[in-house]
Amino acid sequence: MKIHHLFTLLAACLLVFTACQQAAETPADIAQIKTEIQALENAWAAALNARDIDALMAMYTDDAVSMPFGAPTLSGKAAIRQNQERDFATMPAGMAYSFETTDVYGNTDKVTEIGASTYKDADGKVVGTGKYICVWEKRDGKYLCAREIYNNDQPSAPPASKSIHLFDLPADVTEAEWSAALTEMNGAIAEMGYPGAGYYFYKTGNPETQSYRYYFEDLWPSAEAYTKIHESPAYKALDEKYGPLYEKISAVEIYRRVHLVHWRRTILISQCRRRVLNQPMCTLKKTSPIAARIAIPTVRRNTAPTRLSGNLHKKTQRQDLTL
Repeated sequence: MKIHHLFTLLAACLLVFTACQQAAETPADIAQIKTEIQALENAWAAALNARDIDALMAMYTDDAVSMPFGAPTLSGKAAIRQNQERDFATMPAGMAYSFETTDVYGNTDKVTEIGASTYKDADGKVVGTGKYICVWEKRDGKYLCAREIYNNDQPSAPPASKSIHLFDLPADVTEAEWSAALTEMNGAIAEMGYPGAGYYFYKTGNPETQSYRYYFEDLWPSAEAYTKIHESPAYKALDEKYGPLYEKISAVEIYRRVHLVHWRRTILISQCRRRVLNQPMCTLKKTSPIAARIAIPTVRRNTAPTRLSGNLHKKTQRQDLTL
């Protein structure tokens, strides 16, 4: 009798397991899912083109991870939002983006999308393309972006010139103050038609000692662009506005390196202030072609330019402070 009950129980378990397995293996309606994801991408493009940060952030999970082109990984909605706000500030007026879902796979609860990006200038001319992968998870019955990675199809063009300025923050200047100044200048530069050119402000520090230093870099696509930007009334007005602030930064500058990029070679002009020696030093030397590159506008989610990495120490952590 006991054996009979045991066999009955085993048979019931087997039937339940088989039913569950069949349910799990039931193929999803991929065509329908692809249609849903494409509709989400259309809404994403609409929010991006309208520079609607709230609508865009509503499409991410709170624990989303974004791996943008030419920038560090962003973890969490707050970090993604800060990065997107910075990118909105440098987007050229009239730039429009569109996304095409080329393939999807997964199930109704989690979908991996492969897509293609296109962006056009204010005249409707295609000026760039790219690709991306996005993982959509259904939360409370709604698909949200949980993971994404994207980049451009076009190779990045090297800048004609760039410089890096390392300094200790003066006592009477705050991070927010200098960041706001550079952000305003970058906005004016982008309005002139040079998104990605301008200034980027970073903070490096050792978490073990809680000690920090700062540097900013400036990038210029060509000598002609540099001249046009610096001679414009808008730039001159901002230069006059923030000139006193820059003088305070310059007074405590520790190291400055300027790259002038020429055909097949780079000239390095280094200007060092070593305060411990109280002696300015300057060297001029030729180097191999420059490896660091800046990006044309990114075409998946935002338009972040490439940030030069190169932490000052393996244990340091870098934070981009340019909004």
